[in-house]
Amino acid sequence: MDFKFKAKLFKNDPAQNVNNNPKYPKYGGTIEMPLSKLQDFVEYLHWAAKTELKYDDYLKDHVVPVKISGWNGGNDNRTWVDLCFEPGYKTKVAAQEAKEASQLASPEPTADSSAANLAQATAGTVVEPPKADLF
Repeated sequence: MDFKFKAKLFKNDPAQNVNNNPKYPKYGGTIEMPLSKLQDFVEYLHWAAKTELKYDDYLKDHVVPVKISGWNGGNDNRTWVDLCFEPGYKTKVAAQEAKEASQLASPEPTADSSAANLAQATAGTVVEPPKADLF
């Protein structure tokens, strides 16, 4: 459930606002999610959804917190804000507890447990298929 991914937030070029839309975003960027962390991010969201989450009156829904940190970045041509996204600590702990409780309630079947269940269901009787004489 550990993930970390980044984004860069740039100031948008006002010349791109061809319709002079007052709601045109002043900043824009892209999140860069490492493929190797995608499953951890989804797992965090999945198990966090099974915990007690804060209700957001504006969104009219419960929300899963994702921590964001930011730093000023730039070079000679452009400035930006580097952002880093990570799980919210308290929610991550609650999500891990929910996952562990679920696994205790219904553990993943193993080959040994499956074999034991089969033996119990058939009273330990092993059925041999008839041997056919090929010649």
